[in-house]
Parts: sequence; structure tokens; C-alpha cells
Amino acid sequence: MKNKHRKIFPFLMAVLAMTAGSCSKDFTNKSPISTLTTANFYKTAADAEAGLVGAYNSYASLQFYVWDYMTNGEVRSDNCYAGGNNPVNFTLDNFTFNSANTNVQRNWQDLYNGVGTANAVLDNVPAINDPAWDGTNRKAQILGEARVLRAFHYYWLVTTWGDVPLVLSSTDPLYPSRTAAATVYAQMEQDLQYADSVLPATVSSAEAGRVTKGTADALLAMFYAQQGNYQQCLVYCNLVLPAKFGGTGLGGYDLLPVYDNLFDNNHKNSIESLFEIQHNTGLVTYGPELLLPFSLTNDNWPKYNVGTNDLVAAFRNAGDSVRLHSTFYFGLAADTIAVPPPYLAGTIGVPYAYKWRHADGWASTDNEILIRLADVILLKAEALNQLGQTAQAIPLINAIRARVNLAPTTASTQTDVAAAILLERRLELSLEGHRWNDLLRAGAQYTITLMNGQVDPSGNPLNYNVTQNLLLYPIPLSEIQLDANLAQNPGF
Repeated sequence: MKNKHRKIFPFLMAVLAMTAGSCSKDFTNKSPISTLTTANFYKTAADAEAGLVGAYNSYASLQFYVWDYMTNGEVRSDNCYAGGNNPVNFTLDNFTFNSANTNVQRNWQDLYNGVGTANAVLDNVPAINDPAWDGTNRKAQILGEARVLRAFHYYWLVTTWGDVPLVLSSTDPLYPSRTAAATVYAQMEQDLQYADSVLPATVSSAEAGRVTKGTADALLAMFYAQQGNYQQCLVYCNLVLPAKFGGTGLGGYDLLPVYDNLFDNNHKNSIESLFEIQHNTGLVTYGPELLLPFSLTNDNWPKYNVGTNDLVAAFRNAGDSVRLHSTFYFGLAADTIAVPPPYLAGTIGVPYAYKWRHADGWASTDNEILIRLADVILLKAEALNQLGQTAQAIPLINAIRARVNLAPTTASTQTDVAAAILLERRLELSLEGHRWNDLLRAGAQYTITLMNGQVDPSGNPLNYNVTQNLLLYPIPLSEIQLDANLAQNPGF
């Protein structure tokens, strides 16, 4: 990898040291608090804001959000091959990973470090009484924003490992045991319901990137769907969606008219974006350099997360040229210098990830959209269909299809509409980290059967041998060695 992370036991971590450059005028340009000691304990409103910036910047700085969330959601699924030259990534792709896998370890540590940045705010801001907040609810908003940021870290933790330690304060036990996933979800829901009650529906352009009431409600919809609670999922989808999609949302969200504009870097924080990682000249990302082909980066770095032949075929079988070419850049002859496996050496037209398009020499300012309205529209369709309201789900699918010039779906039965929604989510949201969790909602046996039927670009079986225990990652061995209270997942 481009950068190296030394091992930091997450529960010893109060907050990451992060900085933002001086060129950007957005709120992430403020200096975050880097450490918490009695000497620099939060005292003022400005301290609280700085600590919150540190919590936001964890999303821009941690390698999990640079690209690991995409690897976990797409390479582990039928959407991407690992590519590149890292054997650790290959084991994630072919389901031979174990508890010593360094990517799995890094993901765990990154997410708990992110939790730590949010907990630092939630631990310290309540005690601040600053006249600058008089007559405002800014203090409550800061706490609401921090709760949303923490909840999203926990979403990845609980969907990746199942039961995980629920750490809500820097004063929690140093060596925690795992908490039942249902309890973790309950805490996430409590955090997000609080955020819904205090956060604004919209923010100014100068505050673009801050989470809002819509972010909290969209996350609630996601969390309830992942637990199979489609009635509550529907409630929160409708709080986000505008009236044209049957919702009551007040956030001003809508689909961008042109699908490709989502990824051109000229429409940051658009009307479709509900949560977007902010990158600018002071807070850049190296992610696109690892994904884009040589002809676009002018380097010889191995390229990762290339599209599967199965996904490309799904686009083409659907006649979906618009999203196919927004999602993938098909490599030129110059890109055959080192074709990423399992594509054969010399292959022209390898589908390279193309939703982040500006490498800029390891210093990209492309944002990453983690949640957008199309996701919520399709979640609502899924909820309606699961609740037996199939006829109401179909227009939502068609609204997504219409943007990319596709005819209305022909699906009409509940079973066929479920399959149509799963496919639509695959085509609409591919490479954005959602596919694995979408498959898990479709069912463990469905996922196992699908993955065990995958083939390489030459049509040869990949022989993944996926079993029930491989649907979750193992608890990292290094963490178990440090914390004897951590129990391992079955099969590892």
C-alpha cells in the first residue's frame, strides 16, 4: 500500500491527529483537536468545533474510507476482482482469509479509531458552557453530528464482524468483550434518532459535507433494512424522500438529472448526496491512483478492484450503456503493461474502476459519496416489496431506470420485483461499497450459492467454496492477543 499504518490498539486511542490544509474554505479547513489530556481539555465552543472536525476528518484520512470499504463491499462480492499485486487482497477475493489477515486487522483498527474521534466529542462537549452558544442549539447539533459519524462507523463494524465491542466513551473498559449485534444496532438507532431531533434539514454551501437530518434518517433506513425491519425502513425512507417519490422529506434532495455528473468532480455535494467524504487541496486522497489505469495516471502502480466479467455482462444484458461507462474505464493498449489478475496479460479493455477519475499524482480531490438518494429510493422499493406492496415499489425502480434511458421493468410478481431491485441496486450503486450487504439481505444461502458459481474472465470456475462462517470476517488475531475478552467468530 502507498502508506503504512503502525499498529494502534483502538481502545487506547482517544482521537486521531488529523489536519486540514489552508487552501479550502469549507468547514473541514478548521484545525482539529489532536489529543485529549487534562492540559488541553475541551473548554470553549471553538474547541468543540475543532474536535468535531477531527471526527469528520477520520473519514477523509483513514484507509478504510480511502478504499477498503469498497474492497470489502465489492471485491468480496460478484462485482470486482481484487486485481493489483497484494496477496492479502487476493485472500479477501477468494475467501481464503484468516484471522491474521492484515487488511482485516487494519479495517478493525481504522473503524475503532474513527469511533474514538466521535467519542472524544461526545465525552467532552456536554461539559462545555460557552456564551457563544447562547440562544442557539449548536451544542446539541455538534453532539448530533458526532453521533451520526459514530453510528456509521458501527454500521461497518457490525455488518463486517457481527457482534463487536460497543465502546461509547474513552472511560469504557480497556479490554471490552463483544456486544450482541442487536444491542449495537439499538445504540446506533438511539444515536441517529437523537440526531434527527436536533440536526437541520439543510446546511449552507459553506458547511457542505456536514451531516444533516437527512443523513441520520437515511442511515436509519439502511440499519433497519439490514436487520429486516422493513416497516421502520419505510418510515425513514419517507422522511428523506421528496414528495415525487412518495416521501415527506424537507431536505431538498433529488436525483441529479445526469447520472455521470455524480462522478465528474464538478458536482460535489449535489442535491443527490446525503453523506459525502470531503476532499480538497488540503485533505487529498490517494485512492484513485490505485484504481485508474496507467493511461490516466502515468504511473506503474498495480491497479485494484477491477470489474468482474459477470458485472460487465449484467450491464450489457440490461442495455445499460450509461451506467456501464460511468462505472468503468475500459483500458487501452497502453494499459496492458501489467494487466490486473485474473485478466490475462495483454488484455485490452479491462474494466477499471472509474467513479473516481482524477488521480492527480496521489493527491486527488475527488469526493466519495457514501450515501445518496438513489440508494434510499431503491431501499424504499425493497421495503415496499418486502411488505407486500409490490405495485407501489415498481414506479420507484422505474424512476431510477428512466434517468439512464432504460425502459420500465417488466417484473410484476413479488419474487421478480425483488430480483429486479437487487439487480437495479447492483447497476446503480456498483463500486460504491453496497453490494455485499445487499447480498446479505437477500439471504445467506443466496449469497453462498451466487459466490460459489462465479467464474474468471475465461469462464473457468473460481472455486471460492464460500460457507456460512465466511460471510463475516474473523476478529483480528492481533486484537484477540491483546484482549482476552474478545471471542472469535465461528470457523476461525
